[in-house]
Amino acid sequence: MDALQDAARSKDAARSKDAARSKDAARSKDAARSKDAARRQARGWARVAKRLEMKSIALALSAPIAWSFLEPHRLVVRRFDVAMDDLPAPLDGLRVAQLSDLHCSAITSSSVVRRAVQTCNALHPDLVVLTGDYVSRRNSYSHLTLARQWARPLMQYAAAMADEVRHLRAPQGVFAVAGNHDYAEGSFDAIRDALEQAGIQTLVNQNVVTSSGLPLVGLDDLRAGHPDAGRAFSQVAADEPHLVLSHNPRVWPLVQERLCLLLAGHTHGGQVHLPGTNFRRKPSDMRHSALIEGWSASGRARLYISSGIGSVHFPMRFNCPPEIAVFTLRRPA
Repeated sequence: MDALQDAARSKDAARSKDAARSKDAARSKDAARSKDAARRQARGWARVAKRLEMKSIALALSAPIAWSFLEPHRLVVRRFDVAMDDLPAPLDGLRVAQLSDLHCSAITSSSVVRRAVQTCNALHPDLVVLTGDYVSRRNSYSHLTLARQWARPLMQYAAAMADEVRHLRAPQGVFAVAGNHDYAEGSFDAIRDALEQAGIQTLVNQNVVTSSGLPLVGLDDLRAGHPDAGRAFSQVAADEPHLVLSHNPRVWPLVQERLCLLLAGHTHGGQVHLPGTNFRRKPSDMRHSALIEGWSASGRARLYISSGIGSVHFPMRFNCPPEIAVFTLRRPA
């Protein structure tokens, strides 16, 4: 009897052990399935996060690129008071508007020039000066734009530009100098004729005196032309206040001993400023120059480099909008 009971207890114990092992195995399988499910879920979330990251990167890159195509149309007006020693009383308060680098072309439409002209007229300047590059050479278009294939002849853009700038209004006149792109036809003659037929007086190594008595000097382009300081400054004393126009700011050393305000362009202010870097898209002849945009001074001479109106190479600007600069001449306080 005892043996039978012991045998029954042994069977019960064995069955309990088997049941426990089965439960342990089931729990292990459940745990493994849970781990697999957790891994699959983690991988799924990782894929979602990766997609979101890629979309965020794409958005972060596409937003500035999209803006760079919009910025060429965001024209700004910059106003400056410029104190000049010995400025005659009749010149105190004279307002000079500068438009530079219109670049009417396959990538800068005449509507951009038209808006600049309308904005300038609304400012009611006494004098308007244009500092070169009214068109763009065909070989200046980036291959990526394909503009070289469909751009019209350069003089068609010159005619469109002239049709717009003929509407500039200033009681003391509108004056212009040559830029390097304006020599694309071999000389400045064709562009000069278009400007003068539009009522704009060109100054190539010449000077005039405005109706208010301000000496105004225009230098030929340094890169494509032949600036002649001796001829340009003829009868303009170094110690009398005067305004100098040059497309290329590298003529700066020629005027640093003079009492003048030099207005230049050419650089487009860099056109593309990458945030957090010193990157600027510079013309090839300006790569080693610190003269890119804004103000410089030496002695009694002042230099201002405009960021310009149009775009070159690409129809893009970034962190460097097109501008009209307005200078009010002042006698020192």
